[in-house]
Amino acid sequence: MVRKFVYDGKAYDDPNSELSVDQVREHMANFFTELTTAETLPVRTEGEDQIFEFKRKVGTKGGAVAVVEEETRNEELDSLEVMARLMDVDIETKEICDKWLLITYDIPHTKEGDKARREFLDNARLIGATKHTESVYLMPWTGEAEMLALNLSGTKGGKVCLWTSQPTDTLLAEDITKAYDASLRPQIDAIGVRVDKIVAHQNAERYGRAEQMMEKTKTMLDGMEQAVIRRGSAQLYVLITLLKRRFALV
Repeated sequence: MVRKFVYDGKAYDDPNSELSVDQVREHMANFFTELTTAETLPVRTEGEDQIFEFKRKVGTKGGAVAVVEEETRNEELDSLEVMARLMDVDIETKEICDKWLLITYDIPHTKEGDKARREFLDNARLIGATKHTESVYLMPWTGEAEMLALNLSGTKGGKVCLWTSQPTDTLLAEDITKAYDASLRPQIDAIGVRVDKIVAHQNAERYGRAEQMMEKTKTMLDGMEQAVIRRGSAQLYVLITLLKRRFALV
């Protein structure tokens, strides 16, 4: 059976099958602080999946039912300047990206080509480029993004081309932006899992293994932070800020 975790109507993959349900909730609480006091509903089965759903606790106040207050996360999302001052970073908030950089690649299925493809995909993730369609990756266009993407064009063993695109339909631009943001979330979650593993190694006094993971995790985190800044997403930036604070403590 595969575990799925549901919160606020959204399903999330199991970040680590070795974690207990409570440990998964605690891990997710790094991104959704209200989960700290959430309750876990009885497990249910859907097909081959085990569904664990977390629900915010409710209380009574003045004879009326009141939801336990969340930290005003939505307000923070509307005002990135607060978080930017905390991080000493200048960020331009953009609800919708209307100009995109497309990266297409044609890499043959040979021994050299397969190596080049892995190199391309690893480097693409590091600069915040995500898969749009088969053999097409995209990222919000900025001058910095274009310079970073130019490095991908030097991938040996295949052909990589860069294109700029600007949707003429506002709704299409909004859909592409939402899809891009959604594609970054699993990558941010994966970095969070790496931080959890580093902490687990340290707690078990496996300091060598923890140290081996530090450099790559920092590279991934720094690259994702810059990608989120270029994107200008308030929600993603809050998640990255919380994750950087956790990483600073290990």
